[in-house]
Amino acid sequence: MNAPFSPDGWAVAMRGLAAATGTRVAQLIGVGGPLALPLNLLTDQLHDPHGHLNNPLLYGPANWRINTTKRPMTLQHEPHYRAYREQRGSSFYDDAVSDLDLPHGCQSALMMDASSIVGISLLRSSREGPCDTDVLGSFAYLARHAQRALRVQLALGHEAADMMLSGLQGRAEATVLLDRYGSVSAMTEAAEALFELADGLRLEGHVLRLANAREDGEFAGALQRLLASDGVHGPVLHQCRVGRSAARPGGRWRVYVVRLPGVPHPFSFEPQLAVTLRPILDG
Repeated sequence: MNAPFSPDGWAVAMRGLAAATGTRVAQLIGVGGPLALPLNLLTDQLHDPHGHLNNPLLYGPANWRINTTKRPMTLQHEPHYRAYREQRGSSFYDDAVSDLDLPHGCQSALMMDASSIVGISLLRSSREGPCDTDVLGSFAYLARHAQRALRVQLALGHEAADMMLSGLQGRAEATVLLDRYGSVSAMTEAAEALFELADGLRLEGHVLRLANAREDGEFAGALQRLLASDGVHGPVLHQCRVGRSAARPGGRWRVYVVRLPGVPHPFSFEPQLAVTLRPILDG
């Protein structure tokens, strides 16, 4: 439960999970969302000469660990993995698991929706063997605590966003705060109004988009570059005009995207980018 309150809290928590279950490798993973693989925290550095752990294809349909999960806080382990392999086939993932010597284990989703999942798992070697009743019991107990800690982490991130925006409320300036995944953390009342305009803002899930498809492509690329920046050696500001139309070829708003000071944390749901739209008075 202390994981949300220190930069290495989740790493410490996952090492504790591994120790409590007699497992060398425990994993905290987030799949989906605006980034292909935003979170992948392992308790041990694995020998991975083929780059399996960073291959996005191995987190797709062939992955019997991820795809046996149907809803949050249900426990999946060897019988579920075996049934999935028999029904779907997964030789691509099986080969990777064999190379890494991680054929056994269990996992549970802490949170999930239609497009993303955050979960924890035990990745057990041939020597460690399948999960027995004691291992599964300990894992299920600790997974409940991990889910509570994740909820705290999310709440802290949104609280930080709300605090940052408190001084902007009531101003004509429209500001939206985004977390490290490009998802909306908070917004001013002026920004909320822009979602009602045909040429304004859109939400795709929790992702901020522009109504104009051509402008949105450039905007999305700028967000990715700024999110990848450390704020020191990379870009910290993007400016452009949006809301172009036949009536307003010069655009309706000037957009400023600013990279906020980064926080070294594996989740970092706290705000990372500030997107501000200011009306262009000259049309």
